[in-house]
Amino acid sequence: MPYAYRKSERIRKNTEFVATMKGKRLSIDGLSLFYTGNTTGNFRIGISVSKKVANAVGRNKLRRRIRDCISRTLKRHTLGFDVVFVVRPQLATADFDRIARAVEAVLYRSVLRSQKTESAKP
Repeated sequence: MPYAYRKSERIRKNTEFVATMKGKRLSIDGLSLFYTGNTTGNFRIGISVSKKVANAVGRNKLRRRIRDCISRTLKRHTLGFDVVFVVRPQLATADFDRIARAVEAVLYRSVLRSQKTESAKP
């Protein structure tokens, strides 16, 4: 069963999504990443899939796949960032490998991944 984020690890309110989307942005292969620092010290994630991308079943499938890719890529990431992934229509029909590559690519290019590797060093 895929990892389910705790309430403290999720972005739920529209105001929190909007505040995060005013931060920095990266886009790769149909996936946009918005991120900004937060004061809570927790790593919080939000995933947004528009109704234009797919029907309800397709949107939930994309969310589950992206959530799984994020948990595999970041593992035990504890930095204080709010992160929002916005899925574009290019990923609606993509297989899991393509989604995983897009998530990894966007996280490697962001400041989040580089800070994780630095903090992991003794």
